[in-house]
Amino acid sequence: MTTEDKTKPAAELFEQAMKNYEQALKTALKLQEDSVKVWTGLLNQPAAPQDLQKRVKALTDEVIPQTQKNIEENLKLVEQSSRTSIELLKKAAATAQATTVQDAQSRFLNFCEASLNAMRDTTVAVTQTNAKTLESWVGYVRKSVEPVTPAAKA
Repeated sequence: MTTEDKTKPAAELFEQAMKNYEQALKTALKLQEDSVKVWTGLLNQPAAPQDLQKRVKALTDEVIPQTQKNIEENLKLVEQSSRTSIELLKKAAATAQATTVQDAQSRFLNFCEASLNAMRDTTVAVTQTNAKTLESWVGYVRKSVEPVTPAAKA
């Protein structure tokens, strides 16, 4: 196995992590744009304070359960990452206990592979969780931008 063969998975993981980061950044920027539209829309609408209060309450009733769900997903992710980190520490300690050079190399490669896999898995999970969170917020923002219609006032 050549050095190039060994570094190729790391380069691919890094490339995937960068793509995921880029996608998350684009989604965050979209959220900011939509948020500006919400506030601009709310401030430009000639709605009565009662209408605005109803809209904010309806939005809050939707946002709080989804936010709780997102927090639970993030806590699960932190818990999983903690377990993975402990396993990686065990592998690192096992690497230090190698008795031969061949054994040390094998354990070190195993540790490196496990570390890269953990990084990839965590990056994917964080990206997916953040994407879900941002999608839910974008949905709330879009609902908030909708103008108050006479039917909504009734």
